[in-house]
Amino acid sequence: MKKTKPLTWVILILLVLNLCATGGVMVYLAQTSDAEASDAVFAESEQTTCYTIYIGTNDKDTYTQLISLEDAKALVNEICSSYVEGYTVIEANGGWVDELGVLTEEQTLVYRFTDVQEADLIAIMDEVLEVLNQNSILVETSEVQSFYYYGG
Repeated sequence: MKKTKPLTWVILILLVLNLCATGGVMVYLAQTSDAEASDAVFAESEQTTCYTIYIGTNDKDTYTQLISLEDAKALVNEICSSYVEGYTVIEANGGWVDELGVLTEEQTLVYRFTDVQEADLIAIMDEVLEVLNQNSILVETSEVQSFYYYGG
């Protein structure tokens, strides 16, 4: 005969007490493992390309920041919103050495996109290069699993 786990007995006792206390209405309890719940959540994930772009805020001609970080972010947000439905922006600090060997440190805007067409990303970057008078924008790509989580 198979030995019953103590937790099973506790659940059965609680079910009987519930049945008696509610006058015949029984509440169903289901026991699932964390791994089963995790598998169900991640089953909806899809493989996608994530793009991260790094936009410096120093002017390419003067090597100084001519526009505040807040104003630069507002301009880039407006540009992004005309091409994509969503993005994440992070304020950062970065540095780079130019072709003359000059180290430049600047405030940087980092944008991440997981649902963007390459043509739209290029259009965003072309506009940003012009509006912020930038020499270049660093682009990173990575393959990621992504999904929207709506709760358990």
